[in-house]
Amino acid sequence: MKRSNTHAVFLNWAILASLLVFGTCVSWDLGLIQKTYLLDSSRICLFIFVGCIAGTLMAGWRSHFLATQFGLLCQLQELVATAGWRALHDKAVYPLGVSICYDYVCHQDPKAHPSESQLLAEVMSEKARGPHQVGWFINGLLIKLGLLGTVVGFVMMLSSIDGLADLDIKDIKNLMQQMTTGMGVAMYTTLVGLIGSVFLGMQFLYLDRQADRLVADTVTFAHRYNSAHDPRVETALAIQARV
Repeated sequence: MKRSNTHAVFLNWAILASLLVFGTCVSWDLGLIQKTYLLDSSRICLFIFVGCIAGTLMAGWRSHFLATQFGLLCQLQELVATAGWRALHDKAVYPLGVSICYDYVCHQDPKAHPSESQLLAEVMSEKARGPHQVGWFINGLLIKLGLLGTVVGFVMMLSSIDGLADLDIKDIKNLMQQMTTGMGVAMYTTLVGLIGSVFLGMQFLYLDRQADRLVADTVTFAHRYNSAHDPRVETALAIQARV
């Protein structure tokens, strides 16, 4: 892994976040945001927008975390390349909890049962992508809010025609205005919810893939570490040194 690629996770997220900022600015300039706010009397679109912003900020925090972990893994690889594998064993490179990759590698025991190594890998995977479940919950919540807005909009439409039998020709204009308001709530909340869900889902799907890549790179690195500290390998190296 090249050191220049360690910040790619955060930079790619920044590109996705810039698309949200750009789309918001364009929508504001075209008056779409103002129109949505005026037509959505339920204010559900406002909650959807706040949820999308909160999920995006969380995705930014997680992208920074993953970028930092990739950087620490790169430092471990450089340390091994310059000082050898024993440099990881002779001294504590990082305190416990700073680098999930280092914690996983240093807790490896070549003599341990494979199930123990699998358990450590699952713990590392949970640290790498476990918090993303909150983001996926927010993503699902945006869709549910959009569907709630659809139901609220149709309820508003049906309630406006409840007294249709008692209306005269003069009340038709008010009736059409109330129906338009209900239809606007239904359509705009659904549209905003879907757009926010798609955008947030793209971010956390990307973060999940990067977390999987971090775990895979760390497991590969740990496998090399275990091979270097295998007693059979060390015995063979000692015999070769004597010869």
